[in-house]
Amino acid sequence: MTNMKVAYLGKIQLSDTDLPFLHEAQQMADVTYFIEVNPRFMQGPAYNIQHLYNKSGLFKATDIYPEFSKLDGFIDLEKCYVLNTCGRMWLLKSFWTNFLLLLFLLRNQFKVVHLAWPPNIYELILYFLRKRMILTVHDPIPHTGFDKGIARLRRTLAFKLIPNFILFNKAQKQEFIELYHLDDQHVVETRMSCCTYLQTVEPEIKDIPPKGSYILFAGRISTYKGLDYLLPAMKQIHEHHPACKLIVAGKGDFHFDISPYQHLDYIDIRNRFIPDNELVALIKNCAFMVCPYTNATQSGVVMSAYAFNKPVIATNVGGLPEMVRHKHYGLVVKEMDVTALTDAIVMLWENPEKVERFSQEIKKDFQTGLLSWRKTAEDIISAYKSRYYI
Repeated sequence: MTNMKVAYLGKIQLSDTDLPFLHEAQQMADVTYFIEVNPRFMQGPAYNIQHLYNKSGLFKATDIYPEFSKLDGFIDLEKCYVLNTCGRMWLLKSFWTNFLLLLFLLRNQFKVVHLAWPPNIYELILYFLRKRMILTVHDPIPHTGFDKGIARLRRTLAFKLIPNFILFNKAQKQEFIELYHLDDQHVVETRMSCCTYLQTVEPEIKDIPPKGSYILFAGRISTYKGLDYLLPAMKQIHEHHPACKLIVAGKGDFHFDISPYQHLDYIDIRNRFIPDNELVALIKNCAFMVCPYTNATQSGVVMSAYAFNKPVIATNVGGLPEMVRHKHYGLVVKEMDVTALTDAIVMLWENPEKVERFSQEIKKDFQTGLLSWRKTAEDIISAYKSRYYI
């Protein structure tokens, strides 16, 4: 293990990526995990915090939130801190708590500050350490509707001030470099692997249909997720395969009228926060998963599927074709095309032997192979060393 001191500033909404990386990286380097909890961010892929701690400040995670104890053994909880902000004025208090975080990072002489997301306005003080920063860019090219106002300002500022970046897909690297006028040498290309932390979760099988009786769409519901193509496709599929059901599991606002689909017995729309134990049960028991996105970067949903060796049907957008190699880990189809989506779902539904073959390929490559988090963590730690002369 190298003696470099790394501060990893994660986000609850990205914990499906943060935790598997930390699981590997903490075995290779001295990595301390910091995560923000406030009235806006209490729930996410790995967390479901029910009651906000009533003091603002920087705390050991397990001292104030028992919810973190479930991660014991998966990450080092002795090196896990919560930046907690509470109360009606929590947004203003966040400026103070981030000042406390800055002092902690300085006092403990962290050599690298790895951010999982561009800093919010109340985190701008952390740019005092910008020469030590490296940023994981989950969305090299912003999703539809997400590149405006404050979000655009945060991204532009981050890409000007932070010296080094990590991308999880190759397809958008050159466009990202050209869009933000970056030097190729400062952009590290690696890959996202499967959400291994989900493998530690005990599934809750209540309200879960029999194994293999449904296909699954999971994740936050947004305009770019393509449900306005998947739901019409299911109507066509049902005509020929009435036993094929779809579960839509995720919270969000629909941008189209879903009333024609709400009372169909072969479409189950669970428009709410999905806790880990329910998500795990849904993934483990589905036949395969579907990501009909209209645009994308990479997808934590795909990697959640791969944690249980489930094949995926995805669209030909962003980094998805890299993640879902066509006829290797699943099928890649034309985006915004109901017929193409229908045909792909029918093909896998009618050919369970293909599903099993894809499943075995996922297991071989993502659990321990060259696409595992172990390899990705090695790449990122190598980037720490080469770019910060450690």
